[in-house]
Amino acid sequence: MAKNIINGPYLLDPRATQITVAWEAIVPQAFKVTARAADGTEYPGAVAYQREEKCQEYPQGACVYTAVIEGLEPATEYAYTITGDGEVAAASFTTLPEAPGHLHLLTLSDSHLFHNSAFFKKVVAQEAPEFILHGGDISFGTGYQHDQYQDNWFHKIPELLARVPAYYIHGNHDDGSFYDAFFTATQGRTVHTPDGGNTFSFDYGPAHFTLIDSNPWGLFEMNAVNSEMPLDRETRKRIDDTLKWIEEDLTSPAAKKAKWRILMMHHPYTDPFNNRYIVPIAERCKAQLVLGGHLHYYIKSVSVDPKVGARTVYICEGSAQDPEAEYTPAREEKRLFSEFPEVTAKGRSNYGILDVTEKAIDYRLYGFRQDGSPELVDTIHLTHDEPEITFTDIELRRLDNNGNVEVRALAENRGTSMAEAVIHLLDNKCEHAINLFGNEENSQVAVLEPGEKRKLTAVYQAVQPGEHTLRVGEAELKLVVFEPTQLSFAHMRVRAGQGEEADCMIAGIEATNNLDHEIFISVPLYINQRIAETKSLFFRGHEKRYIEFHYKFQQGGEYQVNIADQLPKEVSIEGGIRIIPRILDKSGHGHTALLHGSPKVREVDGRMEVALEQYGDYIEIPASRDLRAPQGFTGMVWAEIDRLARPSEMGHNPLMVRGKSVGWGATYCLRMVVERAGGLKWGICHDITEYSWQGGEAKIGDWAQYTMTFDKQRGGDSYCDGKQLAHVAGISDDSEIRQWDDQPIFVGYSYIGHVIPEIGRPKYFTHLPGRIGQVRFYKKGLTAEENEAIYRNPEAKGPEDEALAVWLDFRNILKVGTHTTEWRHPAIYDPAFKTQKKYWHFKQLKAKTHLPLQASLRATVEVSDDMATVKGSRQIVLKDGTNYVDISNLPEAQYLRIVTDFAAEVGPDGTFVPELLSYQVVAENERDFTDMFWSTRPDWERGCFTGAVGFPPVDRLRDYPEYTDVIHG
Repeated sequence: MAKNIINGPYLLDPRATQITVAWEAIVPQAFKVTARAADGTEYPGAVAYQREEKCQEYPQGACVYTAVIEGLEPATEYAYTITGDGEVAAASFTTLPEAPGHLHLLTLSDSHLFHNSAFFKKVVAQEAPEFILHGGDISFGTGYQHDQYQDNWFHKIPELLARVPAYYIHGNHDDGSFYDAFFTATQGRTVHTPDGGNTFSFDYGPAHFTLIDSNPWGLFEMNAVNSEMPLDRETRKRIDDTLKWIEEDLTSPAAKKAKWRILMMHHPYTDPFNNRYIVPIAERCKAQLVLGGHLHYYIKSVSVDPKVGARTVYICEGSAQDPEAEYTPAREEKRLFSEFPEVTAKGRSNYGILDVTEKAIDYRLYGFRQDGSPELVDTIHLTHDEPEITFTDIELRRLDNNGNVEVRALAENRGTSMAEAVIHLLDNKCEHAINLFGNEENSQVAVLEPGEKRKLTAVYQAVQPGEHTLRVGEAELKLVVFEPTQLSFAHMRVRAGQGEEADCMIAGIEATNNLDHEIFISVPLYINQRIAETKSLFFRGHEKRYIEFHYKFQQGGEYQVNIADQLPKEVSIEGGIRIIPRILDKSGHGHTALLHGSPKVREVDGRMEVALEQYGDYIEIPASRDLRAPQGFTGMVWAEIDRLARPSEMGHNPLMVRGKSVGWGATYCLRMVVERAGGLKWGICHDITEYSWQGGEAKIGDWAQYTMTFDKQRGGDSYCDGKQLAHVAGISDDSEIRQWDDQPIFVGYSYIGHVIPEIGRPKYFTHLPGRIGQVRFYKKGLTAEENEAIYRNPEAKGPEDEALAVWLDFRNILKVGTHTTEWRHPAIYDPAFKTQKKYWHFKQLKAKTHLPLQASLRATVEVSDDMATVKGSRQIVLKDGTNYVDISNLPEAQYLRIVTDFAAEVGPDGTFVPELLSYQVVAENERDFTDMFWSTRPDWERGCFTGAVGFPPVDRLRDYPEYTDVIHG
């Protein structure tokens, strides 16, 4: 192939009488394209080109050419050549049949690094599809990198792309100008499209295909919501216009005439925005098959609407990247996805074979075994026949006096297509459709294949009090429904307070009055199975209301909380204080870092290193507006990464991160992470755009300097040991780099996934197993030469020292500190006269601690009458566990405070920190006694902190399984 042609040729928009040939060249040439039939007849193509944006490999911008060849004969093979200045590229293609009765296509999605490319070529040779449908995510990093398309697609299967045409839609990794030049604009020249080729449709044989760019909502609106920013008007209009066009397209004469309407987009049925926007349109317009990807899972769903059922089937294809073949059908005892009872199977797959005739769709999903041989994962068979599920052995059994009835039946699919089971129950001659089976919490749809039989159980509730006659088929049950339980409850939520209310808990629940008349009733709040509080409330008939309790705790700790009859949930109330060792900052700006967990800190061969071995081992540079870098910044971490993430662990292991999450939204300021397979991911976010890039491999087991630098004008660059790994172009000067200055900079720790509004963070966390030798952060983007100079002399401050905002000194770690409580009177009182004073006798101190042998805690109890002069004191050396100390020898006084000295050990054996959980002091006077507590965050914050004493972070090492969040691709 000629040197000037760097990618391609590749084929687009195949038809019976025309085809589009595309290729990429470094510089413009007077190219000619000619297709030649077997009889020698030549068909010239109309050549056009557009110059791409500049990139690192091609500073002037390469050129993408297209040639539309028309006037061809259907179902005919043609040889074609591309010539220009003596350079030649040649291949062949076959036009589509004029009106085929059978379509044979291949689908794939999320090819990314495309390790399966050799296996994929064999499958295409064997299957000989008429064309390929690619569901997005060709890039593994970001669509802003030219090399991602060249390395991961064009150079992986060049001979195949030159002879087998394909249609492409955007994936979330494909955002950017290069995808648009390669695919959007080239397709947009010939397809039926409202927007130049992002979303388009075509008809072929008995099917109407609508291919949708779901990024406006699945990426950009998601980014905005996840990043707590409003969606811009332009994107909102783009969403509205696209959705309007899709519905118009699916109700067009061509779509209505087609036997089958097939939709394809990158985001799947389970994506919340896709579910909100596309599902209603697909079901209104009677689309039969909707294909997605993005999750790297195979997921099969049907409509949750019993009127639609399996007439519309939703498939999420697995990733085409690595060999995977796995299948798990829905089980009656538990949903596959808690929020989606309509998901009927999940697994792993690599590609699909789609056969379409006028009578049926057969869609077979395959995965590759490790040796490259295909393994059938699942088959979807759809026909136009109406569902024909019969029910026999029907039983109706009364469960209680509240109208709950168990419905049992043997279902059999006697039809020709997969179908959703729907039992039609008559309740006093009023029909109710039942399509959720199993227990209420895990109830789900039941889809049966042709000829399949299955026993099903559902629960129906007759609501209205009085006599009911229930009938399903020939089975009949008469029952009397008594007055229902007055209140029923659902959707209980529990969360701890923050800031000044960190000793409080907020618990809420939705309550419904099931009666048709008003009631006055008490609703209890339970804490650790005891009633803590009740609310007496008035409800009108059938009123639904949200009830909220605010409860203040005296002591920190873990509590089980529930309202009324609901199952309890756990809430953590911040309590203890501890030493959190402080790593001092050599930059001179005072950005002292926190050392969490129990890492070993040691000197090896003259290098100080921090070993992050456990999940809780990481470094935190606290949030500060002084670390804002609106024009750009540089992060540097010297690290020896011990290993990659295990299959049971989260990937995206963080070298350095700032933001709420390392992905899935414009949720970070900087990202330097190691992917599960060892690749390095970098990125910033600006406005509502996640602007990330891919490049380089982590050096597992070896020390390396990892640097990421970004400048608005120069763009982003990443380095390992001074060697450039990747580059991404700059952004406009009016773009705003997301700062996330209310978030810390983490080394070795981050959150990952979608930000869940109820908890203000993703449900998952991820960590870096390795050793850290040095950490730097600059408030400007450094050049390659400046980074090289620092790499060569890492102990020197180096160039641009005025921009150096953080330079951690592992030789200088503060590990002692003091907490002094406020002067506290044992009880609140209102004296009758200003001169009246009550003196208290302090009897006992109870202290709870977690105290390793290598650490220490010393308490000094002081009493005073004027909060200025110490009247008496008692020094105590605290031990691990619960300490009971007699302090009755202290003089009577009005006020008491406790000064606690903390000392930790940080060294080659690990980090050992003392933690003070609570103080309780018993005090009495002539006739009264009381307890004084210091046990919650507000208690301690009324005092004074010095040195390295602080609060342990809350819930950083906790996942939240109660929330659904599938990690996306």
